[in-house]
Amino acid sequence: MNIYTGNQYILLFFVYGLAFYSMGICALIQNTKGESNFPLLRSIKHLGYFGIAHGTTEWLLMMIIAQIYPEYDNTLIQSAILLNALSFTFLYVFGIKLLEYNGRMGVFLKVLPWLVFVIWLGVYFIVPLFHRGDLWARQWFKSMTSRYFIGLPAGLITAIALYKNAESMINMGLTKMAFKIRGLAVLFAVYAILAGLIVKKVDFFPAMYINKELFAKVFGVPVELGRTIAASAITVLFISIIDVFQWETNQRIVLLNEQQVASRERRRLGHELHDVVLQDLFAVGLQLEVMLEDSSCYEQRENIQNMKNSLNSTIYKIRDFLGKVSSRKMEIEDLKHKIHELVHHYEKANNVEIELLYQIPDITLGHLSSEKLTQVYYILQEAINNAIKHASANRISVTVNTTLKYVVAKVRDNGKGFDVDKLDHSNGYGLFSMRERAKSINALLEIESSHKGTTVVLNIPWEEYYDGNKGN
Repeated sequence: MNIYTGNQYILLFFVYGLAFYSMGICALIQNTKGESNFPLLRSIKHLGYFGIAHGTTEWLLMMIIAQIYPEYDNTLIQSAILLNALSFTFLYVFGIKLLEYNGRMGVFLKVLPWLVFVIWLGVYFIVPLFHRGDLWARQWFKSMTSRYFIGLPAGLITAIALYKNAESMINMGLTKMAFKIRGLAVLFAVYAILAGLIVKKVDFFPAMYINKELFAKVFGVPVELGRTIAASAITVLFISIIDVFQWETNQRIVLLNEQQVASRERRRLGHELHDVVLQDLFAVGLQLEVMLEDSSCYEQRENIQNMKNSLNSTIYKIRDFLGKVSSRKMEIEDLKHKIHELVHHYEKANNVEIELLYQIPDITLGHLSSEKLTQVYYILQEAINNAIKHASANRISVTVNTTLKYVVAKVRDNGKGFDVDKLDHSNGYGLFSMRERAKSINALLEIESSHKGTTVVLNIPWEEYYDGNKGN
């Protein structure tokens, strides 16, 4: 059975493949290294894999239609079907990563796309053993199942995840960017239907009712044209959304420069006060000391003593000011250094392996007060201490990252665990203290424990966002 014929289809598949290939390259060259504030950019490599794999699939089909290598048609169609299913799996992974689920649900969802792909792969190799009829009928069955069970849910989950990300961006003030991402969500939903639901008409539900023939009858054009238009629109809109990465980079540079200027000014002021002003005041103090001991100044002794006391008070105030400047409040970048020091201390003192994965960018879109950062530090300290002291763990992992709404800190150990519900204030004071600290900063603390170990997850909401209108 021939799939399609005609130069118009060759052109359609060429443009279709080129669109996704371009999107894939654009996605993969974004060097975010998992440290972006935006989930879209942290997950972008999977969208890139989807684009490259899917674009290659369409070009393989183009080669079949053009009969460039007719002797290899069977090999090309087999490769196209496998690559198509793999590309949909990458899109599935991208959508799930965008949803940013944590806990057991998050672990399950991360595995789900590959589980579905492995099951489909089993069907792919098993079908020929039981269905020895028409070769093309078997190929279409494999292709349809990959579209129904991988492509359709992958596209719809991606659309839902993008829409939710757009809502978070509206809360941040990124209204124009949110509008673009909503548009991208709609396009992926349309593409999910066109590529995942509308297939060749065969005696197989729902293909017998919803199929390419019905689409062509209703709209007067082949479904491949609809897919090509959707793919091109997705690519154009996606490339414009990448501006968010450029804005975020520029924002980081501007804020880092501001912080460096402020830090240099603090140091300059501190040095000037310490090396110049304080030294001059000390010199004046010594002169007053000499005057107090001089018998000729006896009548002015009381006035000189008052002057000396006033001078000492001024020196104390300057020292206090310098102390506050040098020990400024904890900021997000300070938390990183303190946690590194904490982990190093516990590893050295207790001979325990602690893996630290700190993924908070130097410049964040949200803000946490000094009080919140301090409480986060002490909660992590208590969690690590409990894992070593009470759970007898010898392996601990500490993860700190961000979402659009939260800073997420997680401590996981392989200790003996405990029954969370049976602890009271007397034997579970550490956990009680952690809960009180979390409550004081409006954070959500979740503790799960079993014989395999304990996991502590802390979600701290951002207090405010930078002005997003600058990045629109």
